[in-house]
Amino acid sequence: MVASRRILVVDDEPVVNESCRRVLSARGYQVDTVESAREGLSRASAQDFDLVITDLRMPDLDGMELARSIRRERPNTAIVIITGYGSVPSAIEAVRLGVADYLEKPFTPKQLTDAVSKALTVEQDGAKVEVEAELVKEVLRRASNDAGFGRELVAQGGRVLCGLALSAEAKTAIVSGDIAWIEKQCGELSAEERAWLERRLEAEIW
Repeated sequence: MVASRRILVVDDEPVVNESCRRVLSARGYQVDTVESAREGLSRASAQDFDLVITDLRMPDLDGMELARSIRRERPNTAIVIITGYGSVPSAIEAVRLGVADYLEKPFTPKQLTDAVSKALTVEQDGAKVEVEAELVKEVLRRASNDAGFGRELVAQGGRVLCGLALSAEAKTAIVSGDIAWIEKQCGELSAEERAWLERRLEAEIW
């Protein structure tokens, strides 16, 4: 069981809130839920939460604006964004805001607990960064050599990567075809890996 870490879930869909509460409570987390982004902001500003999980699209306030406000008022609170299918530009903005991870609906209990665990983990040390770099290269090697996996990755984007121990920034770089970021973090690409990323860029289906 996890030592008492407080999590706030903000989503205007009651079923999402209840599912997150049930899954995370079973892992030992203290979970509060609200169905309004403005109420979520008020709660996150007034109370100490280790993590806020917020939907990206809500009727009263955009989830990204909620994340920005929490970043300003509670910089030590980790944030995980819940996105709809194919929201890569929003995911890129989330990474720039320092969001720990993002989940694409529908997500599994394991994907949720993995994202929460990663978000609450202390900043990666050099060894973990090296492991992530190798995992990124492994994904690209498979995509460039396995046509079926490559097509699935292009079509479904981040969903295919949700079960992997990758940071939000690494996932976004793969899904968006960010060759410069990948080479800076992971080293020189092979001709096949670069060709796959270039094809992914040409697909233009973010």
